[in-house]
Amino acid sequence: MTGSAARPDRTGRPGTPADVLTRLLDVLADERPVAEIDALATRVRNAPDVPDRHVLLTAAEDARRIRHLLAQRERREAEMQALYETARDLTSLRDVDGTLHAIVDRVRRLLRADLTYIALVDEETGDAYMRVTSGARTAPIETVRQRPGMGIGGRVIETGQAVATADYLADPRLTLSPAVAAAVREEGIVGIVGVPMRLGSRVIGALFAADRRRRTFDQAEIALLSSLADHASVVMENARLFAGMRASTRELREVNSRLSEQRHVLERASAAHEQLMPLVLTRADLVQFAETVSRLLGGSVELLDTDARVLAAAAGPRPVPGPADGEDGGPAPRSAVVRVRAGKETFGSLRLTRATPISEAETRTLERAAQTAALLVLMERQTALLEEELRAELLDDLLADGTPDPDVVHRRAERLGVLRPGEPQVLVVCSAGTEVPLSSVLAAAAGLAGRSRGLASEHGGSVVLLLPGTDGGSTARTVAAELGRAVGVAVTAGASGSAETGTDLHPLHREAARSHRLLLALGREGDGATLQELGIVGQLLEGANPGQVQGVVDRVLGPLLAYDAENSAALFGTVEAYFASGQSPPEAARRLRVHVNTVYQRLERVDRVLGGTGWREPQGALEVQMALQLYRATVRSDR
Repeated sequence: MTGSAARPDRTGRPGTPADVLTRLLDVLADERPVAEIDALATRVRNAPDVPDRHVLLTAAEDARRIRHLLAQRERREAEMQALYETARDLTSLRDVDGTLHAIVDRVRRLLRADLTYIALVDEETGDAYMRVTSGARTAPIETVRQRPGMGIGGRVIETGQAVATADYLADPRLTLSPAVAAAVREEGIVGIVGVPMRLGSRVIGALFAADRRRRTFDQAEIALLSSLADHASVVMENARLFAGMRASTRELREVNSRLSEQRHVLERASAAHEQLMPLVLTRADLVQFAETVSRLLGGSVELLDTDARVLAAAAGPRPVPGPADGEDGGPAPRSAVVRVRAGKETFGSLRLTRATPISEAETRTLERAAQTAALLVLMERQTALLEEELRAELLDDLLADGTPDPDVVHRRAERLGVLRPGEPQVLVVCSAGTEVPLSSVLAAAAGLAGRSRGLASEHGGSVVLLLPGTDGGSTARTVAAELGRAVGVAVTAGASGSAETGTDLHPLHREAARSHRLLLALGREGDGATLQELGIVGQLLEGANPGQVQGVVDRVLGPLLAYDAENSAALFGTVEAYFASGQSPPEAARRLRVHVNTVYQRLERVDRVLGGTGWREPQGALEVQMALQLYRATVRSDR
């Protein structure tokens, strides 16, 4: 709209109210400077006899606010586009190493360097160790370690400042480690620059670029390297968390007669951005996220997983309806649901429910919130995976040869919330059949350990768990049942007794492993027990296999079991009671609650079934009693 009707007349008057409003719309539509709005408002304020002066000045003030909001949004879009351009080729990667390799490859291309690499800080020793490289030709450079203060890497990590040298080996400022100097010389590196990777005030590593010739890196290159190091720090801490990041800006520049409505939409979008982005940068939990979205949109918010289970929820106050609510004349929705996804992976949904209608602008805000939720879910997933790895590493160290340092174990356990002082622990060794891989059993065990404040790892071809508890048998049966349900096949679990120590696990492991082997020897796949529960007979049979055990039972007791099955008789139970009563028929009758003559008759029938009375003699009685013990040991604990 640039016609003459929008211009003031030659006397300097602003024109009719329609002319003023048309000119305001022209300024907004063409994105011209705010000064033109101010000039037009001055003419309206100073001109005599202007109709609707107050209305026109109010419209000019509204137009000025809209232009200011549009300018703010343009700057924000430019900042997000810059971040997107930097992160676009990183967010599609699935693992930390892949992401870090992409970063060093990108640095190498941007700086045209011969070699780029990332070194991270070892939290236990403070040394800098090589994590990933791009352009390396020799093996030693990929395995170097630098102590704090040594070389460029040590100085960057110690001081938190960028360090550059045109000739690494000849630079008198640097204190060189002989091993590192030899690796640098073999690789042919000359010029190097390194910048710190930070998380807050903590230096977690350094990003380097190097050439095989003398090179002085300028400030612009160092600044670019520093920017990419900052990005690498975020990627390192939030691996895969930006896989679903995509620009979510929408055109909100439509100017119409309802300037206040446009202002409302832009203010709501600006508030959403300002409140949601810090959640990602501060690694807020899902409850904080739900509460923030609830306050932002004035309703109840639920974050659901793919199985419709609630991950986080918040009940918000009833909002004041905005100008855009319910304007289409139809029944406005009172609930909105959007998918939470990153790339092609869906994590669940985000649902907003409230008593008042939900506008289209608020639905777009909910979609932006869903993108934030995807990043937070990815962060929690990565944190959970890292915690599982740390739990496994701690258990591996406890089971390794030698005695670990109790102080180190205590610090690591305290960080993970396990092995609390004075809390009894039970060690469980378990396995499944060959139809499922051990990794599947280990994954289920890691989940169980995480829920139980325990540890899980693979050791010696079996899955090992260390769980809080006082009853080893009950713990073993719980592990067998839960892991069996998780993997869909029978899981056999042998447990130790409980002990109030978390540092010397070798006796507990030997006991649990022996229980596990005995259960398999007794044919009790899918069951759980301790060594004490298996009894002396079970312990004597550690070297036997299930077939040998069953063979003894069938040879000695098979005729009695077969006779009882065919004739609905009770000879087997009578023999058990007979030996339990010290081979006294009257005492056996009292145990069985039958007449003593009935016992005598049954014993005579046993003589006929077993081919004589030899089973009552000392040698035969010992063989039958051993067979009875074997029979009891092979019966599952839940029968």
